[in-house]
Amino acid sequence: MTTTGEQIELRDPYANAYDPASERSAPAQLHGAPRRQRERRALASGAALVAIPLLVMGAIGSVVIDGYRNALAERSSATGPLPSAPDAHPGAAPGAEADGQAPTGPDVGTDGLNPAVTRAITRAREAALAQGITIDIVSGYRTKATQQQLFDQAVTKYGSRAAAERWVLPPDKSAHVTGAAIDVGPYAAAQWLEKNGVSFGLCRRYANEYWHFELLAPAKGQPCPALEANAASSG
Repeated sequence: MTTTGEQIELRDPYANAYDPASERSAPAQLHGAPRRQRERRALASGAALVAIPLLVMGAIGSVVIDGYRNALAERSSATGPLPSAPDAHPGAAPGAEADGQAPTGPDVGTDGLNPAVTRAITRAREAALAQGITIDIVSGYRTKATQQQLFDQAVTKYGSRAAAERWVLPPDKSAHVTGAAIDVGPYAAAQWLEKNGVSFGLCRRYANEYWHFELLAPAKGQPCPALEANAASSG
């Protein structure tokens, strides 16, 4: 039986259906879009994996920093300033007793002090230094002229000789002029000397001047006398 191409085409409707070009393009059409979506989702997931820890770390860091700042503020308020005597002023110059302030400044040494005071304070300073305390003599011997100047300033400050003598004595009454008194600093050094100075014969003399020491207990085992209220009460 003779067949023609037309008859074959009718008997096999799929004979001409195969198209290699369409087969090659099909995967791209069927799978291209989902693959791109998967890639975008993967990129988004990766960004989230990076961003979320960064956000968490940032939040934790903020909390830690705030807590640290609060702790510093609480510590600062709890510590407060170091204790000091009434009217003490850490920036006062030597001889500033005229203003009711502690004398401070560089160490002036023992020049002009009488020999007994020189020996006592030298031994005391060596003992204090062995315990990590440096005692500075911020005011020791004073000339009559210097003492008179300080006293005149005090009279101007307080308005009368009687009021001035609570802090500074005139030259004829001052132990500084005779080399028998020292003013020491800083405050920790004065504290140490008040506690231990009697072992060397040195005693704080006035209640209103934590820095002023004299050789008031020269005998071995002799206690320091009671504090006098101020320089004016010494007679």
